[in-house]
Amino acid sequence: MPPLRVLTYNVHHWQGTEGQVDVARVTGVIRATEADIVALNEVYHPVSLPEVEGPPLAAMAHSLGMEYAFGPALPQKTFAGSEASYGNALLSRYPILAYATHRLTPVEGREPRSLLEVRVLPPSGKAFTLYVTHLDYKSEETRLAQASGLLLWTGRDRGRLHLLLGDLNALAPGDYAGQQEPWPALEAAIGEPGRRLDEPRVVPRLLRAGYVDAFAARGQGAGETYSTTRPLVRIDYIFIPEAEHEVLRSCQRWDAGAARVASDHFPVLAELDL
Repeated sequence: MPPLRVLTYNVHHWQGTEGQVDVARVTGVIRATEADIVALNEVYHPVSLPEVEGPPLAAMAHSLGMEYAFGPALPQKTFAGSEASYGNALLSRYPILAYATHRLTPVEGREPRSLLEVRVLPPSGKAFTLYVTHLDYKSEETRLAQASGLLLWTGRDRGRLHLLLGDLNALAPGDYAGQQEPWPALEAAIGEPGRRLDEPRVVPRLLRAGYVDAFAARGQGAGETYSTTRPLVRIDYIFIPEAEHEVLRSCQRWDAGAARVASDHFPVLAELDL
């Protein structure tokens, strides 16, 4: 049986590096990866675009021959001149059995975040759960609170195969082993107002909770996922429970073709023997 291919992708509401919203281009990137399951961040749904028939998320799923689930983090946000929910989504070539959205720990003054939980039935017949999230981009303290909240939900799958995917806006200490305090230099290099790259605590928290960072364990090639115009940091992740990590075959940043312009993030692809 061929490996199951799982992708995580912050699509930046389908806006490319030149500022153009292009749903077909993002869909083409996903198609090129041959992914079976795709976690998406920064998705508006439902929303109307002149060049797309129906909501873009539904159009993507139809074009790819997939089912979809959506989990809002914000109930209302303006996009393309209309109000729509904003959050995370999952596309699956295989049946979606159930899904739910969980609110993460609120932090005063910060944008609310959520966790999308989706139960999928692959060809093996062994259903498993995928958790998709997108953590705060300004503060490691806020991200840590959100990560602690999501672990209360993912902990229900302790001892069973599941995946945690998404844009964590957090750094992995192992990526900078041997470097002296690289965070301020990276923060200055990114040069985005409000983005803080504090000394990492979120990824270590997930590792202590029993997760394996797929790229750190089986990564091939360059790992930096942000930004596509100037790749400096790896902030998009696929995590798998340590007890199940033997099913992980490989992990890579997908940077071929239109992936370099379709979003400000590169997607990450993992292969699993399921």
